[in-house]
Formats: sequence, structure tokens, C-alpha cells
Amino acid sequence: MLAGAAVLAATGTTAGCSGDGGGDGDSDPARSERLRRRAADESRLLLGRYDATTAAHPGLATTLDPLRAEVARHVAALARGLPADARAASPATGADGPGDRADAAPPPPKQQRGGQPVPADPAKAVAELAAAEKHTADAHTTALATAPGEFAGLLASVAAAGAAHVYLLGATA
Repeated sequence: MLAGAAVLAATGTTAGCSGDGGGDGDSDPARSERLRRRAADESRLLLGRYDATTAAHPGLATTLDPLRAEVARHVAALARGLPADARAASPATGADGPGDRADAAPPPPKQQRGGQPVPADPAKAVAELAAAEKHTADAHTTALATAPGEFAGLLASVAAAGAAHVYLLGATA
């Protein structure tokens, strides 16, 4: 049931994540780039947390993979339009195959932001992942106040998806 809800959430909440990164209408492109970079970095850290949690608890992969895939799409959408060096491209492969991936460079397995280990208890690990999702969604929501045009819409969509992930992860824990 949870996997079905995750797929439903993924298809419903990423529809707004296809912005091309252009046309934000901001008169300060450098400011827009900084906002976009910060948002992509926040989501990239979250993606690393998913990877670390799955590495520490492979039995959770079936449950976490749909949410992780959606976070990877968020990273790519948020990084779209940034210079190539800012997208942190990786040769890693994913559902879309090899190539230029903005969701690269997760922390080492079994590590989270700040070097804190993933809890040995799977339920606690999922609870910490839910807290990381909430932190990321809150950061995207806060960034809305200064985000220009279309990028604000993208941030709102990604923040809403993060809130749905928090709910789904809470049902798992």
C-alpha cells in the first residue's frame, strides 16, 4: 500500500518540476543562480541521506526507492540552468541511464550530513530521513519569499512533494 501511495505521490507532485530554468523574470541573474544553487544543494544533501539510509538498511530499498527517485528528479529540476560545474555531474547511472546527473556526490554510505551515522534501527533511520525531508521542504518554502517567478513555482512544487514524503515516511516508521 505504501509503495502505491509513493508512486501516486511521485506522479502527482512532480508534474510541476519540469521547468527549464529560464524565464524566471529576475532582474538579478546572479541572485537567481545563488537561490537555484542553494535549493539544488539542499535537495542533493537529502538525496545523499536516502542513499546512506538504503546502504545501511538494504531491506528499506523497496520502500525508499520511489521517494529517492523523486528527490533525484527534484535535484535535476532545481539545478537545471546552472553552469555545468554547479550541477555536480556524475557518471553514476540511474533510471534514466548513464550521463550528466545533477543528483551526484552523496555522502559515503552509512553517513549523513555532518558525518552522523545512520541509526542501526531501521525505524529510527526512517524517522531521521523524514526529519531530513522536513528540513529540506522547510528550506525550499523559506526560499519562496525571495525566489523569482517560475523558480518560485518550482520551489513550491518541490516543497509540497517533500511534505508528502514526510507523511509517507511517517507511515513507514
